[in-house]
Amino acid sequence: MQPTDKDFQLARIFLTHSVKVKPKEKILISLSDEQGLRLGKAVYIEALKLGAWPMVDFDLANMQGRSNIGGLNYQFFALANEWQLNYFPKEVLQPKVDWADAFIRIVTQDNPRELSGIPSKKLTVRSKQIMPILDPMIDKNRWVLTYYPTQSMAIDADMSYDELVDFYYDACIVDYGKMERELKALEKLMDEGSEIHVVGKMTDLYVNIKGRLAEACYGEANVPDGECFLAPVTDGVEGEVYFDLPTLANGRVVSGIHLQFKKGKVISARAEVGDEALQAMLATDDGARHLGEFAVGANYHVTRAMLNTLFDEKIGGTIHMALGRAYKSERGGGENESSIHWDIVKDMRLPGSTLTIDDKVVLKDGILLM
Repeated sequence: MQPTDKDFQLARIFLTHSVKVKPKEKILISLSDEQGLRLGKAVYIEALKLGAWPMVDFDLANMQGRSNIGGLNYQFFALANEWQLNYFPKEVLQPKVDWADAFIRIVTQDNPRELSGIPSKKLTVRSKQIMPILDPMIDKNRWVLTYYPTQSMAIDADMSYDELVDFYYDACIVDYGKMERELKALEKLMDEGSEIHVVGKMTDLYVNIKGRLAEACYGEANVPDGECFLAPVTDGVEGEVYFDLPTLANGRVVSGIHLQFKKGKVISARAEVGDEALQAMLATDDGARHLGEFAVGANYHVTRAMLNTLFDEKIGGTIHMALGRAYKSERGGGENESSIHWDIVKDMRLPGSTLTIDDKVVLKDGILLM
């Protein structure tokens, strides 16, 4: 399968812009299945040209539940006994993560709902097992993640496959230097701010950000990219918020999420669709009821929701929040601990929606006022 010119363009963005590979460095190319091989091959070729040592791996994505190869994940969770469920091949995965200097993560899924019939408690066991391996990788800040187009992804996005492919490359191959310059201004405002106030549909939310440092994102960890995020003060979130855009929780569709916060903790939660899945996510651990992230989406090439968080959270004129784990980096980082980091998106393009930082209007009806 021969990569296209645009695959090679993306590969060069990953290697030279995102992870900034150097000669003799080791690159782990994580694939979900053979559908990502075309882009994976482009990354492999370009890594060799740069003097690096690339290796293709399928295990990491499989252990994260980001793989549907032959239905193996479903069979495991459906049939595993107590010992099998609680055993985890750390001795296999840990050396791979330790070996690599940088990670290119290409996700393709035939069926993102494959595990929707599996009890959430079983999936939580796996989530807790893999986080000690993934956390050091994430905290290295030398990884990039993309979701490569598939027929299933096109169906979820309510697009034809050809339309999705065009949409994908338009959203991913952008001027990241220009994006950096624009988002650095928002980063500075968030750095200097003390409180964010969000008003919109069923929303009146105050978020304490005093002393936090924001992170402008312009293609270094996600492609497509375009957001600016930080970790709120853990006990500093008050009020209510309604999330308009649907999302997935362990393969289940969840939409119309309404949360109420007091002293940073979710004290009331309901979803119009998928409420059971929402409650299961909140019950993961103590940290799952606190926010680990608050962010503004600013990629105006991503114009519509696709039921894919990597894209939806970047939609220009939206905001998103993550229940659970905060990143540990200086910028964007906080102290909240959890086995989940679950991003949910609110559409601020609706009339009457505003985001202010210390009484300065920053986002109004989906327009960034910078």
